[in-house]
Amino acid sequence: MPPTFSANDSLIEVAIAQRALTQLNLMAMYPRVAVRDFEPGAFERGDKVKIRRPKRREATDLNPRSAAYTFTEAQFFAGEVALERLWIDGFLIYGYDSNQTMERYLAETSEQIAYAIATPNDRYMYNKFRAWDIPATGNVNLGDHPPIAISACVDANGQLTDFNNEGLRGASVFLDKENVPQTNRYCIMSSTAKGAFLGDAVVVTGFAAASIGSGQLIQSGLRIGEFVERYGFQVGGSNTVGGQTGITDLDTAASNQATLPIASVAANTAFRYADFAATTNIGAIDITLTAGTALQNTVAVGQIARIGTSNNAKAFGVILRINTTTATAPVITLVPYSPKGEKLLPSDITPGTDVFSIPTISSVNTVNHMEGIAMATRRIGEPRRGSGAVAASITDPNSNLTIQVFTGNYDLGTVSEKNAAYMLTGSKITDFRKCGLILSK
Repeated sequence: MPPTFSANDSLIEVAIAQRALTQLNLMAMYPRVAVRDFEPGAFERGDKVKIRRPKRREATDLNPRSAAYTFTEAQFFAGEVALERLWIDGFLIYGYDSNQTMERYLAETSEQIAYAIATPNDRYMYNKFRAWDIPATGNVNLGDHPPIAISACVDANGQLTDFNNEGLRGASVFLDKENVPQTNRYCIMSSTAKGAFLGDAVVVTGFAAASIGSGQLIQSGLRIGEFVERYGFQVGGSNTVGGQTGITDLDTAASNQATLPIASVAANTAFRYADFAATTNIGAIDITLTAGTALQNTVAVGQIARIGTSNNAKAFGVILRINTTTATAPVITLVPYSPKGEKLLPSDITPGTDVFSIPTISSVNTVNHMEGIAMATRRIGEPRRGSGAVAASITDPNSNLTIQVFTGNYDLGTVSEKNAAYMLTGSKITDFRKCGLILSK
């Protein structure tokens, strides 16, 4: 099915939009790992596109001779994706700039548009994995929230090391534990992690390399905008994947405290799964720390904490809540995951031995199943025919990405006119269990 575009006479705008959309599909990473356009309607910035997914059910053992099965109505978890980003890339064209060939003009302009939109949009979607906004008190039902599952690439001394296959294997563990489907799993890593992972690849030569594609990987590398299958994931790289700046002083006391002692650990029952029929805790724990005076206000929800000793990284966890009611005994709530992607229990943490820290992490890479993140794109209204502007709108039926190019506002004094490309979009994590993070150097 060919892409759909505006039915008008703006041939140049159509050509630019079509080529820009092609380049955008090649460059953008996160739109290709998301569920797209799941509901019609909503065409203005700020509009919300509704999403829903069924609540999880579990079959029961039926003995029809003793009791009949009780039928209940199907239940769903509802959410919304706001069209909160209207990307624009505009430029001027002067009438005396027409010496260059049209082919070159189309190529250069479309590539510029694709890069200008793809980069901030990928950064915006990556931030969906990292940015938290949850209540500071009370019960919280986690559903369409950022991921909490973590695996990490660590060395024998418990320090983060280069991205390697252990990170992917750990991610497979925490996804499997949540019954996430085996297909359509993706990993998007930072450029640093991507370079390290190339060195972790097993070199296969000869006819075997040709048959499994290993030779091509060694020759061309993991190119930005491309995916290769490794360890059950479609793996690719993006410059928008970031990291975390560590906190070197956790306490407001005079001396720097990069770590704080753990006084006690207890199970937390305030954080629950949103779509279980019965109340089910997610496995969060409350860690009571020992502070000299008080916890620094730079420690925040959404940061990734490390638990363990100097030579043993026992667990990592995303901070979900901070309680500083008792200044010298702040309580941190998180779900601890071992570097191998296993969720730990309160008894796995040893007060008095293990310590708490906020480490520097060069690469916080993301993994997700396609159903774990949603993206919607819509067209904005085109200029009316009497406005003097021309427009072209094109939508890819496979990726559902939309690019619109408008031209108008001719200035007689400067013999110039304005061109602008637009993409109205929004994104959201739809199921935190189907996403996760891989930490690496």
